[in-house]
Amino acid sequence: MAERRMFARSIISSSRFLSLSRAARLLYYDLGMAADDDGCVEALGVMRMTGAPSKALAELEEMQFIVPIYPGKVYHICDWGRNNYIRPERYHPGMYKSMLPGA
Repeated sequence: MAERRMFARSIISSSRFLSLSRAARLLYYDLGMAADDDGCVEALGVMRMTGAPSKALAELEEMQFIVPIYPGKVYHICDWGRNNYIRPERYHPGMYKSMLPGA
């Protein structure tokens, strides 16, 4: 897993993102930092580690910042490609890659 992640200013400064609750915005950052190179993340562990409320996860899903690929457990960050560019020589396929649409 990578040590560094990026967040596109076009996403985090958008009115759509800024209309989220503080808890949902913080959870988005935490999920992004924990995601694999495909943008997939197990949300439960992140939420327990950070104390994020389940309402924040539901808000991110409702606003289509994340989509469930294994409901209630694994999510994909929708704007992953805009947030992060991973050079091919540094890319490591994640264990959930086969669950992504088009995989």
